[in-house]
Amino acid sequence: MLARVTLPLLLLASARVQAKECTVVQATDGADDSPAIIDAFTQCAVDSTITFEQKNYSVLTPVSLTGLKNVTVKLNGNLLLPKNITDVQIQVNTTTNQPSSYAVPWFYIFGEDVSIYGSDDKDWGAFHGFGQQWWDIGQRILRPQLATFNVTNGLLSGLKVIYPVAWGFNLPGKNIRVENHYVWARPTNGTRDVTTSFPFNTDGLNVSGQNITIDGYFGENGDDCVSVINGARDVEVLNGFCGFSSHGLSIGSLGRGGSVQTVANVRFNNWTMDGAVYGARFKSWTGGQGFAENVTWSNIKLVNVSTGIFITQNYYDQDKGARPNNTNETATRVTNFRYENFTGTLGTNWTDGTCISSPCWNFVQGIDGSQAVIFDLYNGTATNISLVGIDIKKHDGGNPNVLCDPATLADGEQNTLGFQCTNGAFAKTDIKPDDGTGAAMRRGAATLAIGAVVLAALSTLV
Repeated sequence: MLARVTLPLLLLASARVQAKECTVVQATDGADDSPAIIDAFTQCAVDSTITFEQKNYSVLTPVSLTGLKNVTVKLNGNLLLPKNITDVQIQVNTTTNQPSSYAVPWFYIFGEDVSIYGSDDKDWGAFHGFGQQWWDIGQRILRPQLATFNVTNGLLSGLKVIYPVAWGFNLPGKNIRVENHYVWARPTNGTRDVTTSFPFNTDGLNVSGQNITIDGYFGENGDDCVSVINGARDVEVLNGFCGFSSHGLSIGSLGRGGSVQTVANVRFNNWTMDGAVYGARFKSWTGGQGFAENVTWSNIKLVNVSTGIFITQNYYDQDKGARPNNTNETATRVTNFRYENFTGTLGTNWTDGTCISSPCWNFVQGIDGSQAVIFDLYNGTATNISLVGIDIKKHDGGNPNVLCDPATLADGEQNTLGFQCTNGAFAKTDIKPDDGTGAAMRRGAATLAIGAVVLAALSTLV
């Protein structure tokens, strides 16, 4: 059945065209509701309100909802993906929905001034992916991303994501606010430390857009709660909780295959990380290019976290052999990273159930679960990093360790780091006042190097 359409008169002082209201009518006998959804979003694409009733809608085929302008969506019901794994894989393999950085989204939403509101009722306003059955058999082929919200001036408010197959919402748009977002990807029959039924790649939010605010988040999942990826600018990620086995509040990954990728101006503030592999993480690939700059993690509480603060500029696929040679002698440059007020405890396991290779995907030489900080840097390419107010303890209350090779630090970097770069006990150091020349020289060198990298990459396109 197609959408039910009404035309209420807007009683405004200034003359306006009547706005439409569309209600998505549920199909009978469990048939596919995707046609009715597409019809509603087509009929009410402009200056409209679209309402899902308090019912379970079966979205058995992917939907592309484009051309939207000034649309409010009221998700009073639930949106259910198919329960049959093969049916999902067939659709993922054939849909024309625009892929994200990770996978093809089941829902693709594109437009301007689009707001989606979930329900205040805990049982409604949810996207159900039925991911548990995928995790139980370790199926990681042809998985969908749940949704891409590619909107300019958008709002996602009070949405719930329940047992996603893998990645949740992708945010490549501009001027987007996400508030009170909920993700439940905790298996019913597994733990963070075992591979059985582990919820691989269940990222909560992937951010590649500009001027994005996330305020209010609760998630239990098996990958990044929030990952800020290539292209992101001016991002705030505030007031959240990550449980089960999150892989952190992350920048990256960046620079895979030597690509030029960039992120700038990001702030994570006021988060609790419970059972996470990382609290704060930066990850770029061996031989990457581009930069990440002006990133702050502040007021982060750690509860049984494997590693509190982690940077690697040398990531590679451990399950595909030894680290490749960095023949270009490049790295994704890191500039102006600040870590403020980290408190709490480490756990006893430095990895989790995603460890299915030998060595594990997150192995670095010397890691043993006692490290509050791990800096796996590429020589001279990380500048103006500082740690202040760090109070992290091992699980037994003892002082933690750090992995950091001082030979990889840029000139003068130890003076502003805030801890002693060494492979050993974590020891705070005073951040020495800079007369301006050292920091300026490092910033200047970084800027010149970044510019050279970007110009070199652009020249290959000419």
